[in-house]
Amino acid sequence: MKICFISHSSDKYGAERALLELIDIIKEKIECYVILPRSGPLIDEFRKRNITFSIFPYRWWMGKKYPRWKRFARIILNFFTWIPIALRIKLWKCDIVYTNTVTICVGALAAKLLKLPHIWHIHEFGYEHHGLVFDFGEKFSYWFIKNFSNVVIINSYAVAKKYSQYIPSSKIKVIYQAVDVPHEVINKEVQILKNRKFSCAIIGSLQEGKRQEEAILAIKELLDKGLDVELFIIGKGNPTYEKYLRDLVSKNNLDNYVKFLGYIDNPFPYIKAVNAILLCSRFEAFGRITIEAMKMGTPVIGAKSGGTMELIKEGFNGFLYTPGDYKELAEKIVFLYQHPEVAREIGENAKKWAEQQFTRERYRNEVLTILNNLYLIKK
Repeated sequence: MKICFISHSSDKYGAERALLELIDIIKEKIECYVILPRSGPLIDEFRKRNITFSIFPYRWWMGKKYPRWKRFARIILNFFTWIPIALRIKLWKCDIVYTNTVTICVGALAAKLLKLPHIWHIHEFGYEHHGLVFDFGEKFSYWFIKNFSNVVIINSYAVAKKYSQYIPSSKIKVIYQAVDVPHEVINKEVQILKNRKFSCAIIGSLQEGKRQEEAILAIKELLDKGLDVELFIIGKGNPTYEKYLRDLVSKNNLDNYVKFLGYIDNPFPYIKAVNAILLCSRFEAFGRITIEAMKMGTPVIGAKSGGTMELIKEGFNGFLYTPGDYKELAEKIVFLYQHPEVAREIGENAKKWAEQQFTRERYRNEVLTILNNLYLIKK
């Protein structure tokens, strides 16, 4: 069996790392090919794995509402790229087309042209909270997803609940990712953490929906109470929102306590070294960082929303706080600060639970079942 994966980007954030993980666990049984929109760090990973890939300049089928000409330009560009993509898929003799996120549609069009089964793997609630809209409007786009896919894989029940309004339950399959933690890169020393203050980290793209500002304000609360704490913000993203965050840090005289580290290709040493991982997103579909932290025994404090509520059991393997309530977030951090023995116990519980629930074997079997069924239908 041959599968062509369509990636929405060439970066290495959550959805892209999930794609790499999936390819790693099925490549012994299935021949994998990948199409990407541009060059980027993800390509180096495919080269290491000897995965055949090709680059086409397609765009997302969603974006900012204005200017309208940009939306029209995206539509035209995608119109002229999905046919060459289909020809490449045909050249590779692929049996199934697999689109990795909801943000792109060219794979679905190519699959329809070639009369191949198409899987849509949705890793996100959507991007409305980032100010993005579908170029063709919400109603038509969800109709398109429903009718141009054989199976829609969704990464949490919270996200499935949203899409079940538009897609029949018979097409939806909820599958949790495996979330691998590469042990060979965990124990690298992190120089910036040598002072061993009580440290927290928030990891992810700098977008308003990720709510890094709540972590910053929580740290200010703790410093005002005399606690010796620091925060590391790992990731890059929206320049406007990043400027807002940096101004917030400067305005509150937090420059010595809040550090912007930018994008880090290997964040695992930081996840292991800090005292707590913060997840402030109000629209977290799954929370890959949550599981990575759990597998390394690092306590997680997450916003009580979305897929995060499926992963964190309050007081057992982490803590939850009310989204937007940075003072409650600060209280949870204080509890970990003042009760290191409880923090260790929560970390141990989280590690044991995550290692039992999020395994390669379970993920491989669930995805292969879908792929094999579609392959039989094609034949």
